[in-house]
Amino acid sequence: MRSTFFGLNTSVSGLFASQRALDVTGHNISNANTPGYSRQRLNVTQSLALTLPNGQGMIGTGVDTRNIQQLRDKFLDYKYWQENTTLGKWTTRADSLEQIEAILNEPSDSGIQTVMDEFYSALQELSQGEKADNLTVRTQVRERGIALTKTLNHMYSQLQNMQKNMDFEVQTTVDQINGYAKQIANLNKQIFQYELDGSNANDLRDQRNLLVDQLSELVDIEVQESADGRFKVAVNGISLVSHYDCQQLKVEKRTTEKNPGVDNKGLLEVKWENGTSFNCKSGKLQGVLDTRDNIDGNTKGIPYYMDQLNRFTTVFAARFNLQHSQGAALDGSTGINFFNGPTVAEITDPIDPTWTDAQIISNFEEAGTVVFKADGKWYKATTITAADINISDDIAGNDGLNKIAAAASPLTGPGDGSNALLLLNMRHDTGMFSWGSPDDFFKSLISNLGVDSQEAIRMMDNQNVLVNQIENSRQSVSGVSMDEEMANMVKFQHAYNAAARMITTIDEMLDKIINGMGMVGR
Repeated sequence: MRSTFFGLNTSVSGLFASQRALDVTGHNISNANTPGYSRQRLNVTQSLALTLPNGQGMIGTGVDTRNIQQLRDKFLDYKYWQENTTLGKWTTRADSLEQIEAILNEPSDSGIQTVMDEFYSALQELSQGEKADNLTVRTQVRERGIALTKTLNHMYSQLQNMQKNMDFEVQTTVDQINGYAKQIANLNKQIFQYELDGSNANDLRDQRNLLVDQLSELVDIEVQESADGRFKVAVNGISLVSHYDCQQLKVEKRTTEKNPGVDNKGLLEVKWENGTSFNCKSGKLQGVLDTRDNIDGNTKGIPYYMDQLNRFTTVFAARFNLQHSQGAALDGSTGINFFNGPTVAEITDPIDPTWTDAQIISNFEEAGTVVFKADGKWYKATTITAADINISDDIAGNDGLNKIAAAASPLTGPGDGSNALLLLNMRHDTGMFSWGSPDDFFKSLISNLGVDSQEAIRMMDNQNVLVNQIENSRQSVSGVSMDEEMANMVKFQHAYNAAARMITTIDEMLDKIINGMGMVGR
């Protein structure tokens, strides 16, 4: 038989359940704008019913609160982490290529092609016989030559500085990864301890998920949580976080250059703290490493453009010096170089007549040298970097204006500008580079950069749309809707008021029984 106070207990359970639901609703509303917060829900169930005698059925005894559940879709989390890693890589690459575009500064009114145009315009004036001995014209040629070399110096220096900056970014990114790993391991310990009694540490889990979100942008990660609550984060199959423990990354200076003759000295290599090699497949860290290190492939970086500038500088200066040294200066001297290098030697080894130009270059070119063709002959030149190119000491000296070899020979006299004309015609020599003339070289280089940059921007934009779509799906599950929470607040408030009214009603009934019965005849 039911107790006299049976209904009171039932109503009290409803009162407490509504009160707790209001607490959860208030928590959701308070954290509506908290990064990483997942809305929570109070799960309730009917209390164990009371069986009535004689098969009359069962009567409910109220409500039990089971747990406070975090509303989150793990599949969407895994998808987000995967795609966010790719977004981090392409965002870094797009930003880096944009910086390289700014360094090369083409097309523009102050880029390398404009400076080359001015240099060739000065040569054109010098090639005119009546101006070949004009010191003003010769001064202009020298100054335009200096401007060309300084432009190459500046571009190369900026690429070197950018590579140094990217190297610092490697250090910064590794520090971020280590920091997130430590925080995740600390949260793992707290979560595991709080959940030993079967509770859900929802707010701590939100903090951990937010850290994993941020970590996924930096490096490709694999996340796994076992049935007993042990949380692991791995990079390329190697544990970064294993429950309470985390394995740190470290950076060491390289002892050998990856791209000799191009790389800055002492670039950082990323390794695990135990000294084993670290392999990164995606994320911001991979984007930074690709930009800093790659000299070829589909993700060409800074070394590629430094190498191309060095190749242009070496071939251009070598070809120009070869022709310039064949001409005569105002004082009749010959064999004068206009630029300060490189050292050039004709290839005398047998060349198979069936070989293509590319095969000849491949067979004779070695580290630190560049092979090129001039006037039907093949030459090998020691590489001179764009950072070191300058006009020669002969041209830069006090008597340098007289040393500019505009004439074809000492016999043709000071009014001869035929050698200057040959120097000028080299501008249109499509055989100077594999990409064509000097103008064609830079146009091709800028075109390649533009294609790579557009691809990176396109991939970044497409990936950003995908990540946003996944995030919107996550928010549809985990995000706090103020309209929904307000509706819940009103719902639970009414339920609370009704339960309170029920208690009042039962109290009045009990008052009648206790204080109103048995009073007849008194």
